[in-house]
Amino acid sequence: MHVSYCRRLLGVVVIAITPAVAGALRAQDTTGRTDTIPFPSPMLPARVPEPQPPAPAPVTPPQPSLEQIRYGEGLRTATRGVAQLRDGLNRVTRTQASDSLTRRRAARRLGGLCGSARSFIVSGRPKMQAAAYADSMRILAKQVVTRLDSLNNALPNCEKTAGREAATVAADLTKRLQAYDDAVLAFRNAQAASNKPDSTKTVSQQ
Repeated sequence: MHVSYCRRLLGVVVIAITPAVAGALRAQDTTGRTDTIPFPSPMLPARVPEPQPPAPAPVTPPQPSLEQIRYGEGLRTATRGVAQLRDGLNRVTRTQASDSLTRRRAARRLGGLCGSARSFIVSGRPKMQAAAYADSMRILAKQVVTRLDSLNNALPNCEKTAGREAATVAADLTKRLQAYDDAVLAFRNAQAASNKPDSTKTVSQQ
């Protein structure tokens, strides 16, 4: 009888515990689940790339005319003569403090170089027609020709008197040569500027 009483008591306990355990399991299943389906996020539209501006068309410098090409050829020929003249003047300048024999040699050398310089200038000068250019370039080209003519006009006297009056001849030629160099520099700078692409056109095309 004692055994049967115990069995009945154990059954009552199990019946009492089972609902409590089932409730706890249901609560744990509700609060601890991690496999819930999240709320779907809205779809963002795909980003469309911004259109790139078209590349500016290359701006090519204007091609020189046949007359301008001839002018350049004549200037290069004359430049060879000017270089020889410059060499003769430098010789006289370097020997100013030397003995009289060295100075006389430099003076005679200057006279000879004046003759060879004149031959180059006379050969190139006919090709240098300022009318090959227009507007301000024509003015600058004319200045180069005028200064070159002035320099060339002094060369016959240099050939004859440089051996005797080297200092006087060199001073006169140096002044004329400086004026010629200034004219050529202005002409070259304007020529280089005219050959550069027009930046305003490039910006407007962008």
